[in-house]
Amino acid sequence: MKMVVMFGMFFVLSIQPMIMISMLIFTVFLYSMYLYWSLSSFWFSYMMILVLMSGVLVVFTYMMSVLPNESFEISSLVLLILGVVMMYKSNFYTEFYQNISLGSMKIWEKMTMVLSMFLVIYLLFIMIMVVWLSVMERGAIRIS
Repeated sequence: MKMVVMFGMFFVLSIQPMIMISMLIFTVFLYSMYLYWSLSSFWFSYMMILVLMSGVLVVFTYMMSVLPNESFEISSLVLLILGVVMMYKSNFYTEFYQNISLGSMKIWEKMTMVLSMFLVIYLLFIMIMVVWLSVMERGAIRIS
């Protein structure tokens, strides 16, 4: 969960859309690994990756077509936070295995419910935005 929080901080601190989308992709992968280890079942995390990544990849493709030549800059604050996190020794493996339960409703428990609800609401928001942007009368934002 520490890595998910770290990627969430990078998501908030980033300015460029490509960094934001890549942080969201890493967050989805880490959260699905957490669900796999906590539920002892790969099916729910696999379905979550399929649904969320399809929405994120639609946004990724659209942003790549709109912003193909934008320069890629990283702020010094992001580099500082990344350096501190990389130097911190984490017990990533044992953190997930200390509280293993076989219940399928563990994702709605107190610790993971906020993140699950955020991902569900985010996916709904992205799907609504894609439908809104793909109306034929409006066309794309990109001007050729």
